[in-house]
Amino acid sequence: MMQKYLRVFNSKQRGQAMTEMLVASAFVVVPLFLIIPTFGKYVDMKHAAVSAARYSAWERTVSFNNATLANQPSNFVERTAFKKINFNMKSDVQIAAEAKLRIFSGADVPINGIPSKPGRSLWTYHDGSPMYTEVVSLDDEPTVKVSSNLWTPDKTPLEAAAKIIDTAAAAFAFLSDIFPDSLTSNPSVFDAVNMKGRTQIDINMSVKESPKYATTIGDNKRPLTPLIALGSDFKMNAKAGVLSQTWSSGGGSHLESQAQGLVPTKIIGDIFNAIDIPLIGSGQNVIAAALATPEFGTKSLVFGQMDNEVLPRDKLTGWPANYEQDNPLCNDKGYCRE
Repeated sequence: MMQKYLRVFNSKQRGQAMTEMLVASAFVVVPLFLIIPTFGKYVDMKHAAVSAARYSAWERTVSFNNATLANQPSNFVERTAFKKINFNMKSDVQIAAEAKLRIFSGADVPINGIPSKPGRSLWTYHDGSPMYTEVVSLDDEPTVKVSSNLWTPDKTPLEAAAKIIDTAAAAFAFLSDIFPDSLTSNPSVFDAVNMKGRTQIDINMSVKESPKYATTIGDNKRPLTPLIALGSDFKMNAKAGVLSQTWSSGGGSHLESQAQGLVPTKIIGDIFNAIDIPLIGSGQNVIAAALATPEFGTKSLVFGQMDNEVLPRDKLTGWPANYEQDNPLCNDKGYCRE
């Protein structure tokens, strides 16, 4: 009798264990198998948003657009008197398009190609529906928004610091540009202060909601519920900012020209050399001849002279073959390093 009772009891236990396993699988195990990979894909999308922001910010540090190049100092594009720099130019729209193509596309899409569909192949739900889609509404922010040529951030009240610096820079530029270029052979203007050097990157990746399911088996009349409730406006956001265009120069000669714009004696030299008399030379040489002081002439005295290469020439062994041409021993006024 006891053995029969134990067999019945064990049979009931086996049935209960099977029921518990079904319940756990339906309400715990299966949802976990679906939710955990989905969250991993969300994390990958967030990393992609951050990478796109960093990529866009970096691109603006190595490329110009028309606005950022226009804010550079005068004669910035001239590295020497005989050379021109071919600057890398990219618009804000072009950088944004490159970020989406390089970061948001699959590894099999060429960097100059066109993806067949937006997003990476990984960004799909278990039923194959996409997790990411491009924004098509004009009311929404674009997925990648690059804003260049912005004012440098200023936390002082009423942005007083930026206004003071900008006013002082305009005053320096005016004083150093008293004489037009036509009157001087080597004009110098200090206008290197640039308060519009900030680039702001905003990433807004729209994430589509997960597939919906019935909450009760066999009940198709009740509203369907998504596995992960995100909402229709859920986005992966990222931001980046960089001061990409600040106080810069377009080479050694341009650096000297900008710095000489701050030297009062350079203005004096421009006044003397604004006059050019045949057979005698500049006004500086006229004064030197009148005062019988040859050391006051242009070959001995150069007003506002600057040399951005202060190393002795014997320390420059091994430099490129054209270094002597680009950095002559004597300048156009006869001033020599040695």
